[in-house]
Amino acid sequence: MSQYIHHVPGRIRVRSKAFRCHSERARAAESRLLALTGVRQVRLNPHAASITVHYDPVLLRQSDLLSVLEQSGCLGAASRSDEVSRKAGELFGKALVGAVVQKAVEQSARTLVGAFI
Repeated sequence: MSQYIHHVPGRIRVRSKAFRCHSERARAAESRLLALTGVRQVRLNPHAASITVHYDPVLLRQSDLLSVLEQSGCLGAASRSDEVSRKAGELFGKALVGAVVQKAVEQSARTLVGAFI
């Protein structure tokens, strides 16, 4: 995944290749975010290729922030928070099912070996 979104109420951190340098797109996104009502602080970190936005969740939604970043050309359409959440949920579900299956196989193997000893 070339983009990463970490969100807690009142703060969102987005990592993207677009923030790797102080590009025009990154500066435009920073300006547009600062113009939104409810945004308290915007920090652009070119070394970490990220932007962190502190905002008032009562006045502004995460989807509004991601929309501004997408419109500025800093995020692809695949970075929409609902798609990211869905993909993360699928991966977690697969990992959980894999762990349960592995445990069942281990238990069956122990039972089988115990029957022959």
